[in-house]
Amino acid sequence: MKVTANVLLNYIRCRRYASLNDPDLDYTLSEYKLNSHDYYKDYIDMFYDIYFDDTLDIERNLKLSYDFHSDIQLQDKFHYYIEDRNELYYLMPTTSKDFLKLKYRVGKKKLQMFNKNKQGIYELKQENLTIIESNYLDKIKKLLTRTDDLGRTVYNYAFKMFLYNKVNPESNTKLYFVVLNSDYVYNGVNYTKDLYKVLDFSHLYKIYSEIIEADIYRMINHIELDDFTSCPLVKKECRKGDSFECKFVDFCFSHIPKYNSILNYFSSFRGFDEMTEAGIVNHDAYDLLNEGYVDILDLPISWLKDEHHLMQRYCAENEHVHLHKPKIKKILDTLKYPLIYLDFEASPCLLPRYKAEKPYSQSVFQYSIHIELEPGVLEKDGARHFEFIGKPNIDCRREIVENLIRICNEYNSSIIVYNKTFEMMRFRELQNVFPEYKEDIQKMIDRLFDLMDVVKTNKKLYIELGFSEEDAGRYNFYHHKLSGSYSLKKVISVFNESAYKNLNIQNGVQAYESFMGLENLEPTEYDNVIQDLLEYCKQDTYSMFEIIVGIKKLIAEWLQN
Repeated sequence: MKVTANVLLNYIRCRRYASLNDPDLDYTLSEYKLNSHDYYKDYIDMFYDIYFDDTLDIERNLKLSYDFHSDIQLQDKFHYYIEDRNELYYLMPTTSKDFLKLKYRVGKKKLQMFNKNKQGIYELKQENLTIIESNYLDKIKKLLTRTDDLGRTVYNYAFKMFLYNKVNPESNTKLYFVVLNSDYVYNGVNYTKDLYKVLDFSHLYKIYSEIIEADIYRMINHIELDDFTSCPLVKKECRKGDSFECKFVDFCFSHIPKYNSILNYFSSFRGFDEMTEAGIVNHDAYDLLNEGYVDILDLPISWLKDEHHLMQRYCAENEHVHLHKPKIKKILDTLKYPLIYLDFEASPCLLPRYKAEKPYSQSVFQYSIHIELEPGVLEKDGARHFEFIGKPNIDCRREIVENLIRICNEYNSSIIVYNKTFEMMRFRELQNVFPEYKEDIQKMIDRLFDLMDVVKTNKKLYIELGFSEEDAGRYNFYHHKLSGSYSLKKVISVFNESAYKNLNIQNGVQAYESFMGLENLEPTEYDNVIQDLLEYCKQDTYSMFEIIVGIKKLIAEWLQN
């Protein structure tokens, strides 16, 4: 069995993983799912071209393996090895942002955890501080926590170093992790050395080396146990809903309702408080799951102190539709016709592709627009629908901006979006790229209307509209079908359950992955995927129209009664 860092991290989640997993299916040397493998290859190759001196003798893609146990072979690779300097380099498809913003406190001062040395490498500071003086040790603990995103990167480093030292026990070679500079702005012509940041975690390896070995024996123990019986669900190990989710989550959570489980209570991660004679007892949501509290109705109602929780409970129990009618009516009255429904699709590409972009910039490649000239009248495929989709590896941003200005600025009316932070940020980025259109883009920004403010709330906005602070904080709309979520897909399911059912693309991640994969498709398949993308984006804007129509219908029924 071949074991990399990610394989090891998976096997030590819990004892059950080993019995469920087929090790022959582990994709051991491809640990990251990227929107384009070619961009990762470019990222690695460019580091060689930009960063190293041509006179150096550099070995590329060094692969190592070590037979740790009769059935366990540790295996991994290093992108570059410089024997003369005893240096190894491994490139991670992530950015420097979270590492370099990490700070610790000494008294009232905040200091960087990583400092750049004379060679330009960011080294972790080594401090001898007490807990009273500083929170330095807390930050170190974070980096040593494998269930933390940053800690998982350090764990990967430690595993690679552990493997290298097993193969070369007398070596004093140093390993550096290379990441993308989150502040790097591409000039649109050529990439420079500033694209990269080099990190040194060697101080932490001294602590981690024994942990890695212990974890390997723990993994072996889990494999030998081969215990299929269920085990407690643990949030930090199951990682349900995040980027390192266990691949057996659906199986292990199969006894928990997909809709309206206790995890669907708002802010369930904070747990639920029980008043006892000894004081307040906080019950962790995952502990409750393991104790058999799975349905949203299973919790004692006395544990629900939050008004929003009580609203959820009442709606689920009685299939009631909650409406804060005065708030909804007042905000809908602020809309200015014709209503322009707008949605962007964007790709967070590993490498910045076009001028003024940064690593993982959300590069807009598609939009859909529906324009509702008269209240309640709009055809999904009618003349008032406008759409655009670019081509991979062609900068279409100018065409997008000019189209948006032509279509949207024909009117001085409300532009409806859903969760407007995303669209606003894309507009701001386009202003930086095309300063000649800054004022025209600003006209669109100033008219953005967030539909989520209608169905959920926006405390500041509703206070400005004259509501009390208490009322402003209350949610405007809730239906048991939302199951604790205000995503566009969940909200539209209340008014049109079949909205997305027949689409081949179901969400934004599938959309940008499909777009980035277009370059590798045959013409017929290419055309099919383009059509799938257009249909998906079109449904997003039409869903917003359907939601407003549905909400208005509910308000009209209230007014009649």
